[in-house]
Amino acid sequence: MPNAQPRASLAARRPRLTLAVAVGLGLLATWWFQSRPPPWRKLELTPVVAAVLKDDGAPSLGLASADVVVVVFTDYQCPVCKQTDAALERLAARDGRVRVVYKDWPILGEASIQAARVALAADRQGRYAAVHRGLMANRSKLDPDRIRAVAIEAGVDWPRLEADRVANAPAIEARLEAHAAQAWSLGLQGTPGYLVGPFLVTGGLDDRALERAVVAARKAGPPR
Repeated sequence: MPNAQPRASLAARRPRLTLAVAVGLGLLATWWFQSRPPPWRKLELTPVVAAVLKDDGAPSLGLASADVVVVVFTDYQCPVCKQTDAALERLAARDGRVRVVYKDWPILGEASIQAARVALAADRQGRYAAVHRGLMANRSKLDPDRIRAVAIEAGVDWPRLEADRVANAPAIEARLEAHAAQAWSLGLQGTPGYLVGPFLVTGGLDDRALERAVVAARKAGPPR
């Protein structure tokens, strides 16, 4: 039986070949998922889009005169938000013609709501950015004690924050409700979601993806 040995060798190699093919396909799938562009949708200038892009009361980074506005809807317990949030601050730091607007949209439970309230109350002290950064960097379970610790670490005067949170409770709740209404009106189904100029983008954007979105927004011009 002259073919017995080759057949035996092939049978012995088959598990390794199957594993190699599986690994190769897995790597290909990972590359495709990571490199494919996020879902984009170009929007017209509706009253909702105008309200989202021109919200002067929302916490923001960058100049009001920026030629591209990047709005992000985010939640402090959203894992993808945590992974991609720092890219927004880096974008604002290196591109002086971009304005980043933060829309707290706490949809992942009571801890998210409490964290958003604290962040917005901290804005009365000019500490929103620091608290936001701290909450996004936090890897522990969020609860009232942890939220308080993050805020204090971010340089917040906690007694003043609690007083501001009580005094401004109606305004803070109205802002959170407005953010939620805007998100649903835009068709967002979860966080993070972005409005980059005229483009609605769902899913986390890293540095490279943000750059592509800003370039596309500049080329397209503002929504009209």
